[in-house]
Amino acid sequence: MIGGSSGIGCSTHESGPVGNMLLLAGCVAAVLVAPGISIKLAVLLSVMVVARLTGSILFLARKLRFVVLFSLVLFISQALSVHVGRVILFGRVTDQGLVLGAEMALRFLVILSSSMLFVAITDPDELTHALICAGIPYRFGFVLSLAVRFVPFFSQELSRVREAQRLRGISFSFRRPSELRRAIYYTFVPVLVSGLVRVDAVTMSMKGRAFGIHRHRTWSRPLRWTRIDTLFVLLSAALLAASILARRFTWM
Repeated sequence: MIGGSSGIGCSTHESGPVGNMLLLAGCVAAVLVAPGISIKLAVLLSVMVVARLTGSILFLARKLRFVVLFSLVLFISQALSVHVGRVILFGRVTDQGLVLGAEMALRFLVILSSSMLFVAITDPDELTHALICAGIPYRFGFVLSLAVRFVPFFSQELSRVREAQRLRGISFSFRRPSELRRAIYYTFVPVLVSGLVRVDAVTMSMKGRAFGIHRHRTWSRPLRWTRIDTLFVLLSAALLAASILARRFTWM
C-alpha cells in the first residue's frame, strides 16, 4: 500500500489545501515581485517560521541541503559575472554584483523551500478534493494525488534497494562516471520494476472498484477551512502587498 498521506511535517493537517496553495502562491509571487533583498529575506524567514510551527522544519533542513549549496553557487557566479558598480573585493567583485547575486540566491531558496513546505503539510486527498471542487475532472485530480503519493514511495524504495545491495557486498559510487552504468543496473532498475508492480496493483484495485464509471464523485467529508488557513492567507497577502508597495515606491 502506498502511504495514506504525504503530509510529512504536519501529521494532523491542521491547515487545509486551499490555505496551503494560497500561501505557496503568495510567497512565490512576493519573492518575484519584491525588489532588493530585505523583503526576500522576510519571505524566506516567514517560510521557515511556518515550517517550524507545522513541525516540518527537520524535513526542510534535510531536503534543502543541496538547494542551499546550489544557491551559493548561483550567488558566487552572479557576483563574479556582474561588473556594474563599485569594485569592493578581489579587484573584480562589485557591490551591484553582490546584491544581484543575493537576490537570485534568495529567489531560488524561497521558491524551492515554499514548494517543499507545501508538499510537507498538504494531504494529497484533500488537495485532490480542492482541485475537483474548483472544476477539475476527478479523474485528473486523482492522477495528481497518485503522483504525489508515489514520490515518497520511490524515495523509500531506493533506500531499501541500496541497503539490500550493500548487505550483498555490492558497492558503487554515483560520483564516478565509470560506475554509473553499474549503479543504474543495481539500483534504478529494481526500483523501476518495483514501481511498475505497484502501479499495476493500484490499477487493478481501481478497476475492481469501478473507478471512473460515474461522471461525478461524492465525498465523505466537505472541504474544510481552518483558522490556520486564514492566517496563511493573511500572511501571503501581507507579503505580496509589501512587495508591490516596495516596487511601487522603490523601498528597500
